[in-house]
Amino acid sequence: MSTELPRLVLVTEASLSKTGLGAGRTLLNLFVDYPSERILLFTPNSSLKKTKPSAPFDKNFLIFSDGFLPKMKNRVGKLVKPFSDRVDLQLLEWLPIPRLKELAAFEPEMLLICPITPWCLVMGYKLSQQFNCPCVVYFMDDWLAKVDYRWLTGSSDAIAQELLRKATGWLTISEQLKTDLSARYHLTPKQSLVVHNPVDLTNKQLPDKLPSQQGTFKVAYAGSIWAMHYDAVAVVAEAIYQLKCEGKDINLILYTNPSFWHNYQEQWQKWQVVYGSFIPYNQLNNYLQQADLLLVASSFLPENAHLIRSSVLTKITDYMVAGRAILSCGPSYSACNQFIKRWNCGLVCEDNDVSKVKALLLEQMENRYSLVDYAEKAFQVVSQNFEMSLVNTKLAKFLTELAISSES
Repeated sequence: MSTELPRLVLVTEASLSKTGLGAGRTLLNLFVDYPSERILLFTPNSSLKKTKPSAPFDKNFLIFSDGFLPKMKNRVGKLVKPFSDRVDLQLLEWLPIPRLKELAAFEPEMLLICPITPWCLVMGYKLSQQFNCPCVVYFMDDWLAKVDYRWLTGSSDAIAQELLRKATGWLTISEQLKTDLSARYHLTPKQSLVVHNPVDLTNKQLPDKLPSQQGTFKVAYAGSIWAMHYDAVAVVAEAIYQLKCEGKDINLILYTNPSFWHNYQEQWQKWQVVYGSFIPYNQLNNYLQQADLLLVASSFLPENAHLIRSSVLTKITDYMVAGRAILSCGPSYSACNQFIKRWNCGLVCEDNDVSKVKALLLEQMENRYSLVDYAEKAFQVVSQNFEMSLVNTKLAKFLTELAISSES
């Protein structure tokens, strides 16, 4: 990439880390080829404590405090948290921008704000008022639909509307998310781009070995299991357990952080789910290729609909590289299901009836070769549309053109 790319101040809770998940992993993949000296990461202290930036981005970051009141890790702390959050956000809005001299010395040519919580939303807005340069906002899901923090002089909803109105360009993880934000805030972006997680295809190719018609049929799920995933994973787990009880040779394998295993351990063990442990990102492809079917799970619960309808999960493009068929289980409005159907690169299950999930799985078990076409199509689609250099070049062109147009 050219060294003439705009000098970015990246405001986000998602650290550019090789150990990061979800938004953090996507951001790292998007900027892995961007000249690191032209990116200054500005991140909350609490995020840095969880995940530090990886080299070479670990040499160019600044932190700001996202908590001014002491936090209590007990029942009283949970009760007072809504109040302390409001105070913290009020102070964040009122107090001067920290490390302002160092931010100014970087001479930013563009702000890229990727907020996952109201804290980076507020800080990003403050920077947009401080620096006379283009501002781009990147939303990876629609957390704003259900989170409206209010404090004395403002709210997260009002800040989001003003930031989106002011932004030179929008980046969103899906077309649906752009549509939802536009409708909610009565805004049309000046420029916009849909940006999915890009994947590195170096040394990756379709496996030569076709799935065997014999042996255990393996369904694998890799990644976090939050509330926006759990009930859909649970439906598949129950269906697979019932098939096992009927004598079918099938397993569900979870490759996830130990905390997600322990959160639901009683249920996993009841359903005889196999825990495959947490696999480092650079080794994940090898494990995915040992499965017959790769599971994407989107919650059917109405309270999670705002996230499900707008967010295309990072794991989808990672799965597509593995050369194994994908099963996306979730409601019809799921952005993941829509993605799979748009590209015709996998199977979709839009029903949380266990008996129907069983029937679908049994059909795949009885004719495993039928999954090969989906796997090949997925690999073709990801190679032609979501390969890292393609996506990152397109993003760099978008940002550069915004920077140039703002100067003229």
